[in-house]
Amino acid sequence: MIKKFIIFIFLSLFALFVWMAWSMTEFSSRQLSLLPIEKVKIDENRVIKNLSDAITYETISDESSDGVDAITFLAFHKFLRRTYPKTFKNLKEEIFSGYTMLLKWEGKNTTSSNPILLMAHMDVVPAGDLEKWSEEPFLGTINNDFIHGRGAIDNKSSLISILESIEYLLDSVYQPDRDIYISFRLDEENSGVEGNAVVAESLKKRGVYFDYILDEGAVITDGIISDVSYPVAVIGIAEKGYLSLKLTSAYNSGHSSMPGKTTTIGKLSRAIYSLEKKQMPAKLTSPVKDFLLHIGPEMSIENKFAISNMTLLSSSIIASLEEDPVTDAMLRTTMAPTIISGGNKSNVLPSEASAVVNFRIRQGDSVKKVKEHVINTINDESIKVEILDDSVYSEPSNISSSSSSSFDIVHQTIKQIFNDVIVSPGLVVATTDSRHFQSISKDIYRFIPLKLSASDISMIHGYNEKISIESYLDMIQFYIQLIKNSSDS
Repeated sequence: MIKKFIIFIFLSLFALFVWMAWSMTEFSSRQLSLLPIEKVKIDENRVIKNLSDAITYETISDESSDGVDAITFLAFHKFLRRTYPKTFKNLKEEIFSGYTMLLKWEGKNTTSSNPILLMAHMDVVPAGDLEKWSEEPFLGTINNDFIHGRGAIDNKSSLISILESIEYLLDSVYQPDRDIYISFRLDEENSGVEGNAVVAESLKKRGVYFDYILDEGAVITDGIISDVSYPVAVIGIAEKGYLSLKLTSAYNSGHSSMPGKTTTIGKLSRAIYSLEKKQMPAKLTSPVKDFLLHIGPEMSIENKFAISNMTLLSSSIIASLEEDPVTDAMLRTTMAPTIISGGNKSNVLPSEASAVVNFRIRQGDSVKKVKEHVINTINDESIKVEILDDSVYSEPSNISSSSSSSFDIVHQTIKQIFNDVIVSPGLVVATTDSRHFQSISKDIYRFIPLKLSASDISMIHGYNEKISIESYLDMIQFYIQLIKNSSDS
């Protein structure tokens, strides 16, 4: 009996292995096979100067709309109208909340398809310590084949590229079949409440509904994703939610010479330590599975075998992804203590101390779940947990389709301009203000047509932000072709 049982187990395992190996052989590439197109001729010197000039406008996003530098934003508006005369003559322009710009390019056959929306933002984050910049952040310096300055990547390169593409197409007497909307907002770096939230509500009241929206988000990762020999263009089909919680510890004050067993700051420190030790659970959500299914066929046999049998080997895949902070962030709701305060004298025990903990919420979790997790994990009634005053929070976004004709349009355009890349849907772990349009769009995609290495990504919101001239010119080509592909679909 034992011998028969062993034989049965062996045959069962062998059959399982054969089935898994067969699954791998059926795991085929999801890439569109397209040849690169011949790029159109543009005045390179002119478009390079235009982005350089755009960077000189210090359209910095403050903590609130009250801090908007009206003169600078309105001067930037005048610059855009002056630099792109055909665009502003032929497209309908509306201004929301004083500074957010919405353009509408009317199509020839608006009954055949819903419109699309292309998005970029005018505002940039502050430059920080000027001495840490190799070039002045608001001079738009051009040297060593790069355009330097705050906004070169995030996000004036997209804004200017979109306008360059429209100006070029109008120059070519081109008109799209469907309506195309363009939104340039003032406060993306500060939640979008005064910008895109207002635009979205207005368009909803008019009955406007988009086939798809393309906003900033993921990029073409160059050398970031291991075991894939080509750069990977990640199209964000979802984004995480956002929440900041304030933890307030209140305990006995007194002289530091007689602290007792517990202190206010000690209790707060233990609370933060507990949250770091007990992270929220990891899971392969739909956007992450989609990402793996698209890059898996392009990987080594070992990884291809694992991903093609994802259901059986999910625990192993999760364990592997958890080893890298970048991929771990795709799996779970992350927590990061960002601000801590308490005490004002070295020999006095404070009666109160507080900390702000920022969470990026994955699909399947929620603001309510996160708060409950924090309260249960800390397990200390003397520590108050509340949503940070005046902060904007959001639930995880809806998940857009990776099998729709709209996704194929973006996929197709990427392949035509950047032929040597792998295209994949994925999760954006940051937050964009495209979430305000979820009720009036079938699909929202988050992608910037820009190749970035791991070291390049640190420039976003960091020092020495710059974009290569080659990458910038390719961005313009991308938007020209995207508009054509969207019109011809």
